[in-house]
Amino acid sequence: MELFKSILEFNNKKRLIEENDIIVVGFSGGPDSVFLTEMLLKLQKVISFKFYLVHINHMLRGEDANLDEFFSCEYAKKNKLEIFHKRINISEIAKKNKKTFEEVGREERYKFFKEISKLISANKIATAHNKDDQVETFLFKLIRGSSLQGLEGINSNKFNIIRPISEIYKDDILNYLNKNKIQYRIDKTNFENEYTRNSIRLDLIPFIEKRYNSKFKDKIYSLIEEIRENNIQNSLSLKNYINEDNKIKLDVLLNLSSFNIKQLLSKFLTENNISVNRKKIEEIFSILNKNGTKKIDLDLRHKLIKDYNYIYIEKKVKEHKNVKSEVIFKVFDNFQFNNYYVKSKLYEENIDKPDKNNIILTLPLDAELKLRYRQEGDKIILTASKGTITKKVKDIFINEKIPKDTRENIPILLYENEIVWIVGVKKGSISKNKSKNYEQILFSMKEVSD
Repeated sequence: MELFKSILEFNNKKRLIEENDIIVVGFSGGPDSVFLTEMLLKLQKVISFKFYLVHINHMLRGEDANLDEFFSCEYAKKNKLEIFHKRINISEIAKKNKKTFEEVGREERYKFFKEISKLISANKIATAHNKDDQVETFLFKLIRGSSLQGLEGINSNKFNIIRPISEIYKDDILNYLNKNKIQYRIDKTNFENEYTRNSIRLDLIPFIEKRYNSKFKDKIYSLIEEIRENNIQNSLSLKNYINEDNKIKLDVLLNLSSFNIKQLLSKFLTENNISVNRKKIEEIFSILNKNGTKKIDLDLRHKLIKDYNYIYIEKKVKEHKNVKSEVIFKVFDNFQFNNYYVKSKLYEENIDKPDKNNIILTLPLDAELKLRYRQEGDKIILTASKGTITKKVKDIFINEKIPKDTRENIPILLYENEIVWIVGVKKGSISKNKSKNYEQILFSMKEVSD
């Protein structure tokens, strides 16, 4: 009863489960998820809410995994609970995406949780992380070189994910289940120390408890709470530093202290679903004062760009087959040039408003144009106060502070072999032939995502 009372007090303090909540509960059949479910059944006598179990067979442990799935379904049936279960070939996905089983397992679990949440209109997801999990996560991240934010461990309530038993030690969970003769499944791989987390649980923590401090886990948990409190007190709001394009202005960032810069970078990566560690933050920090454009690989899918004014995150460009190097077309042809939609029409004053994706060019209605990418030695004729001047496209890019890695992907529009538009950057001057009739044409080139 004391155990349930502490869970109830923790729940009320953190407002994890409230009246009329609909909750998806991750259920493996192991002691933690069984204990969580038993406590939720008790909580339903105090708070009016609904919950549904979700089980995933990762297909990694052969017959043992199938028996876990069978047990989970039988447990749900016995307790008159609805369960959603699914088999996912984690090994196959990990091999295809070049990720670890642990990464893929976590991604697929939460993907399925969200899928079921949408199906049943759930507003929260509950997982069975306990106090030992928090200590192990802290030590795991400390060994890997985490930031101060990363050392918070596992938060009890993040977004719509709640962890109602995160303040309960594993021993207390097992004692409760065994005392009350409540069945659960054991994952034998938890006793293999081939994995870092298992080794921390099986080797490191018992060694420190035996050799140095029997209350080691309590001391670590107290430290986790202090770190959380410190992070709250000294927290910067990311929304105050990013613009509508999800970019951080470099000069504003560099006005902060080193500690706050790293804190903000850590939040920036986390908000973009990119794993954070100390090495990654230090690497980004080291390029902030360097001249020119710099980039850092963050993971297999993302890179961080530091240009002249901003730092931002981009998805790595996939290699496309059949990429067009150039296309010849006529006014009013509408088509797609790689990742750009190209449109043109007669310009209507007071209706059409040019912006970086549009430009007004004065051309004959039968004009033939060419669209391509930059070539060595390209020059553009610009209109100046005293006539025209000729500039290298390379110099234009440098003056406009266009990042090096994007220059080769900016289309260039030509008329009669003269550059009339570096798309989104600069408009060129057009030499007119008096024998032709010219009209104002609005060209639109909008970049589209993959």
